[in-house]
Amino acid sequence: MSISSKAGHQIPLVYRDSLKHLSLCNVPRNYQWKSFVSDSVQENIEFANLKHLEIYYKLDSQRYGSGEQSSGPSTLSFPKLKRLYLFRCYEHCQLLESAMLPEKLENVYLHCAPFLLVHLLSHRWEFIDNLEVNIEAGAIDNPRYFFRHTNMLFGNKCLAQNSSLTLGELPNIPHMNALNWSRMTSLTIIYQLEVRQLLVLLEKMPSLTKLAVLSLDVDSLPASIANEKHVKKYKCAENNTLTFAKLNAVNVKPCGPNYLAFIRYFVLKYASLEHLCVSPSALFYTRALVEAYSQVCPHLATTGVFASSELY
Repeated sequence: MSISSKAGHQIPLVYRDSLKHLSLCNVPRNYQWKSFVSDSVQENIEFANLKHLEIYYKLDSQRYGSGEQSSGPSTLSFPKLKRLYLFRCYEHCQLLESAMLPEKLENVYLHCAPFLLVHLLSHRWEFIDNLEVNIEAGAIDNPRYFFRHTNMLFGNKCLAQNSSLTLGELPNIPHMNALNWSRMTSLTIIYQLEVRQLLVLLEKMPSLTKLAVLSLDVDSLPASIANEKHVKKYKCAENNTLTFAKLNAVNVKPCGPNYLAFIRYFVLKYASLEHLCVSPSALFYTRALVEAYSQVCPHLATTGVFASSELY
C-alpha cells in the first residue's frame, strides 16, 4: 500500500494488522502515525505482519539539523519487518531511535544526515543482508564524528554481508588511522575526489567489490604512477576483491596524460577487475592498453572496458 501524508486520514484502520508492504510519501518530520490508531490518544502501535516499509520524508528548507524529537506514539513495533527504506531523513527519526525492529533484516537503506548513523549502531541487529547508506554533499560538518561512526558501521563491527556507502563528497581524512572501512563492499563518491584521496581509501577497503568515482581529479597524480618507468612495480597484480570500477575524470582534456597513467596503474593493479568504466575520451586507449598487457597479465583478458555512460 502506498499513500501520501495528505491521504493518511482516509486509511481504514483494518489495514494496520494486514499490511505487508507500506510506502509513505511526503511525510512531515513530526509525523505521529495517527492514521494507524483507533482514537486520538497516542498508544503503542504494532504492525504485526509488515515486511516492507519505505518512507519518503517531506523535503523542506530545514535540513541536516538535529531538530526536536517528534512526539509520536511511545512505541512503534515491526516484528516481521524484512526491508526498511528511509529517504531524506534529515531530522530526528523515531523509526531509528526507538522503534522495535527484528534482530535480522534483509535490506536497510538510509538516505540521511550523518548524526543519525549512531542509531543504526544502537540496534541489536544480528545480521543484515544488505546495508546502504547515502549521505549528500554538504551534510558532513564534523568529519571526526563521521569517520568514527562509519568505521563502526563498515569496519570490524559491520553486521552486513553487503555494505554500501554513497557520498556526495568525501570529507578530509584527519590521518590514515582515522579510516577503517574494512568490511565495506561498495563505495560511490559523486563530487570531486582527488587521486591521492582515492589511493588512501583503497588501502583501507580490502573487501571492496564495487567502486564508482563520478568526478575524479587527477591533477595531483603521484610520481610513482605518472612515470611509466615504474610500471613494472605494479604489473600483474595479485588477486583482490574489486570486480567493478567506474572512474570518470573531471576537467581533463581528451586522453589527458595523468588520467591515462592512472588508468594504466589501475588495470594492472586490480587483477579481479571484470568491468571498468572510463571517461569516453579514454575508451580507445584503455581497450588498447588492456589488449596489449593481456599477454603478460592474463587477468586482463577477461576485463571488459566501457565508457562511463554505458554501465553503472
